[in-house]
Amino acid sequence: MAELVVSSDGVETQHVHLMKDRTTLGRRHHNDVALSDLSVSGMHCVFERGDSGAIWLMDVGSTNGTYVNGERIQRRQLEDQDVVTVGIYSIRFLLQPPVAVAGQTSPMRLEALGAPGRAGAQKASLRVLEGVAQGRDVPLVKTVTTFGKPGDAVVAVYHRRHGYYVALVEAGEQPALHNGQPIGTDAAPLADQDILELGDSRLLFILG
Repeated sequence: MAELVVSSDGVETQHVHLMKDRTTLGRRHHNDVALSDLSVSGMHCVFERGDSGAIWLMDVGSTNGTYVNGERIQRRQLEDQDVVTVGIYSIRFLLQPPVAVAGQTSPMRLEALGAPGRAGAQKASLRVLEGVAQGRDVPLVKTVTTFGKPGDAVVAVYHRRHGYYVALVEAGEQPALHNGQPIGTDAAPLADQDILELGDSRLLFILG
């Protein structure tokens, strides 16, 4: 099943499964995917499923345009891992959503981090202290949550049986930091009130 992963300032904010034949995106609340920033038109673009099952993206007269992999489009068939840009939002298109950023980390690396944890009572979230999405809380509801900008640093937060861990997925020009120290590819445990820094974003890890 196709999925859209919506990010703002490098932080994943929505995961949308394209279950309908026609999925609308825009600033107005009646859209299937509603994005509140003024850089998005009221009705901005549409995702449509073709007869063959392929997903087509169409701009519907937006003010700021719809881009796929940096190129402005009117209508285009989407391929796995295409990046759609709508205003300030980056939207990654996934045909078969992986547990982490596809092609950026190996199954062996994920296995080395331990068995996936069960859905337990201990909940966690990331609060954006600095960045475009400042003030927003992002619940960590999946076993793996990745955040960062493609081409820049990308990190993953893993929910395992004994807690939460952070590890580097893709290095960037600026190092991603955990409490002021560079994040490495080996998973490091996260504690309540830890600070993560990624580009212009500063995030607070909240446990409980």
